[in-house]
Amino acid sequence: MAKQKSMAKQKRTNPVVLRPGMTIGANAAEMDDEFLLKCFVHYPPVELCMNVASRGMVIDGRTGSGKTAIMKFIHSKAEYSVEIDPSEMAMSYVSNSDALNFLHAIGADLDLLFQALWKHVLCIEFIRLKFSVTNETNSRSVFERLRSRFSRDDRKARAIRYLKDWEGKFWITMDQNIKELTERVEKAVKAELGAEIEKFKAGGQYEKRLSTDKKSEFVSRVRKIISSDQLAELAGVIEMLSESEGGDDMKHFYILIDKLDEHWVDVSLRFKLIRALIESLKSFRRITNLKILVALRSDVLERVVQETRDLTFQREKLDDYFVHIRWTKPLLRQLVNSRIQSLFRGQYADRVIEFQDVFPFNVGNVDAFDYIVERTLMRPRDVIAFVNECIEVAQGSYEVTSTMIRRAESNFSRIRRDALEQEWQSAFPSIKRLLDFVGTRQKATVTLEELCSPKEVDDIALAIYSEKKIDYDPLYELASTYYEKDNRSAEEMVKAIVGILYRVGAIGVKLKNGSRFMYSHLDDALLPAAQFTEDARVRIHPMLWGAFHLQAA
Repeated sequence: MAKQKSMAKQKRTNPVVLRPGMTIGANAAEMDDEFLLKCFVHYPPVELCMNVASRGMVIDGRTGSGKTAIMKFIHSKAEYSVEIDPSEMAMSYVSNSDALNFLHAIGADLDLLFQALWKHVLCIEFIRLKFSVTNETNSRSVFERLRSRFSRDDRKARAIRYLKDWEGKFWITMDQNIKELTERVEKAVKAELGAEIEKFKAGGQYEKRLSTDKKSEFVSRVRKIISSDQLAELAGVIEMLSESEGGDDMKHFYILIDKLDEHWVDVSLRFKLIRALIESLKSFRRITNLKILVALRSDVLERVVQETRDLTFQREKLDDYFVHIRWTKPLLRQLVNSRIQSLFRGQYADRVIEFQDVFPFNVGNVDAFDYIVERTLMRPRDVIAFVNECIEVAQGSYEVTSTMIRRAESNFSRIRRDALEQEWQSAFPSIKRLLDFVGTRQKATVTLEELCSPKEVDDIALAIYSEKKIDYDPLYELASTYYEKDNRSAEEMVKAIVGILYRVGAIGVKLKNGSRFMYSHLDDALLPAAQFTEDARVRIHPMLWGAFHLQAA
């Protein structure tokens, strides 16, 4: 304590004044222009993303972990890069197509069509980027260049015919490409099933009145339209583009796709389109100087897995193509120090201001930075938000005291709980009830046995069961089974709840006595119910203690 007082006294001879409106950055990377690039932390996932030779193409991380920051950094550094904003694509045309909606309603597998859409878009974007196509004249010139080089290769004949259809259209916008491609498929489907589509458009749930045999007949009739032929042609185009690099071509090209978590297409198709995009990426590994990067939130990936199980989408088979975002305490400290230095740069020419200059006091017996980081999910957004809350509370002061940190924690924790619910609402629609289930016990740490109280389990099972099933709530079927059976198993229901709360980061779990608490942001992201033992314990993450008015574990 004497040392802390000495530091504070020394600092007041040249005080750092915390003025109103000061922050170390915005929570969202897209709004953080002042700090993001000049305070960027170059850590291992960045290298994987920039390295065109690495397999990593999907940047997987929770909201606020830095996916968009990596995209912006690469776009600012790469000489040849293009950003694809899904909201600027014409995917709404796909979801509004009567023909495709009819096929979707009768159970036709549209995955091949969606893969063809993505591969077409990515091929065209690469052609535009590589050959600097800006007009129709350039576009036709590029086609002639490719045709003259590969015209003697019989294996490329189909690919050349495919590009021939688009020779003057490489320069047109992505939404125009998608619209035209969709219209071609739509026209072919209507030629085959026009009368049925008109009945579907008339309403009255026509598709539900069709027999299974009739649906199968329709699906079979359009299978030749939505077939693998176009994918085969596109595979040839990709091969042709990979061979057009030339031995002296050292340029690296980047296609960056972000904002897939936003409302860029109807939710009924969004996750199937994302699944098709992920599947399509593998084909572009053949083009060795092209790097396609897709930013994908962990909760969105969870929903993709839930909604495409019928399509045998397996996350582990594609794991080599994922770049998983993980931060360490030293990296987060580097990030915060860099931003604080930037905040005060110019005001103190003879001093470099860092975290310890602004936060000189411990919180209890814990270092201030350790205290803050312990109450986050080890993400830049969390740490930046907490530090900003502290600076807000400390307006007009020379430093942030332990009392101010505790005051800031209350608001920070409440906001983090709201953010947690919003982040995972799509994958786990019952998330708010689950947080209440574990939080209203007013204990930071509880045993699995305590959570299995029949009354509380009955209440939450009934609440989930009595509501209409929401989207793909993984707890709905379990709640239905629990509530309808006489020999109910509260333990099975609780283990499923604990597994979800662990997955979203709301709790840590100690599987048995003598082991440590595990957290999904530090350890395995998934914790199967079979691993729980009778003496398992659950600990609410310190990030949520303020929201639940808890003091200690």
